[in-house]
Amino acid sequence: MIKRSLLFILMIMGLLITGCIKETYNMRMLSKKAHISPTLAISAVKGDISFSDVVKPSDTVVFDKDKLVILVFKKDSVIDLKLSDFTKATIQKTATIDPNSYDLNLGDVMNHISGTVKFFNPSIKFNYTNSFPDPVKISLNVTAKGKNSTVPLNLSPFTLSKPNLPVQQEVTTTFIIDKSNSNLPDLISLPPETINYSGTAVITSTVKDKGIENYAIGANRLTGSLEIDVPMDLSLNNLQFKDTVNNFIKNNSGDNPLDPADFQLLRINVSAKNGFPLGATLKMSLYDSSTKTEKSTVEATKHLDPAPIDGNGKASGVTETTTSFEFTSVFFSNVNKADKIIFTVILNTTGTTPQEVKIYSDYRINFNAALVVKPDINFK
Repeated sequence: MIKRSLLFILMIMGLLITGCIKETYNMRMLSKKAHISPTLAISAVKGDISFSDVVKPSDTVVFDKDKLVILVFKKDSVIDLKLSDFTKATIQKTATIDPNSYDLNLGDVMNHISGTVKFFNPSIKFNYTNSFPDPVKISLNVTAKGKNSTVPLNLSPFTLSKPNLPVQQEVTTTFIIDKSNSNLPDLISLPPETINYSGTAVITSTVKDKGIENYAIGANRLTGSLEIDVPMDLSLNNLQFKDTVNNFIKNNSGDNPLDPADFQLLRINVSAKNGFPLGATLKMSLYDSSTKTEKSTVEATKHLDPAPIDGNGKASGVTETTTSFEFTSVFFSNVNKADKIIFTVILNTTGTTPQEVKIYSDYRINFNAALVVKPDINFK
């Protein structure tokens, strides 16, 4: 899912390439006595795409009432403690929260990413049900492991709500962990591949009113789960994403459909109206996996400019950018020497210094592309 989010503009690049370059124009059908050198503009691809067209709401992706995009990760049974799990003591009884980890399944995505991302308002909901009549204090040791580093949560111990005996036998509620009481924004901004946790639960016995002690029975239990919510309220600084696909331009038959010697110019012109507060630099490279070398690279002449934002970080309009991809004779001479194509997208949020922006599901980008060719062919 996150991979789809980061590949939103990359997908558009792929549409442009696959929609244009794979077409074959048979110049041999023209008069054999002609010598032509016209410039031809051929409408190739156009589209209007929103974030919600690419990523649909699910258990992992949620659109709130204002259509803000939120990533959600859940972990059940983080804590499941009974009275027998606590050490026998008069005043304080201690139970261990066994070490465990939660894999966010971002390893494949992280292998393709460099640069920095900053999430501003993530939160963890510790949802629990507690039937112990005495105060329970939880100490959680949480660290996140990213591609190159580890970040601790730095959360202070906290005391759970307890049931109001005798009218209430158990209480079900939520404790919120966020930037106000922890290091959560830095932890989530790694971004983490896995989250490791362990800890303790301590019951402190109190003197009870007459009759209340009858409700402190051995069936007391504490259960808890985690929900990690990451609103797409973020900034990006040269966040680079690379993805590799099979070389769809390569002609496996050996008959090259596009001979660069026949063209003075072959270019894709792109006009985009970007409603996202994200600017993008796009390029594609021919890659030979056997020698691990990039044979040739085509890069857009101008990056796609981001949309303007208002004081709350929401896009307040669209920005139009005209750019192009020019395919040279060097590029085409290497087409059949590469078995892969590497797409690269470099993303930055609005502003010279990346600003905090919010991603909403109704953001749109409108684009038009045309294939411009200038053949220079002598027919003998």
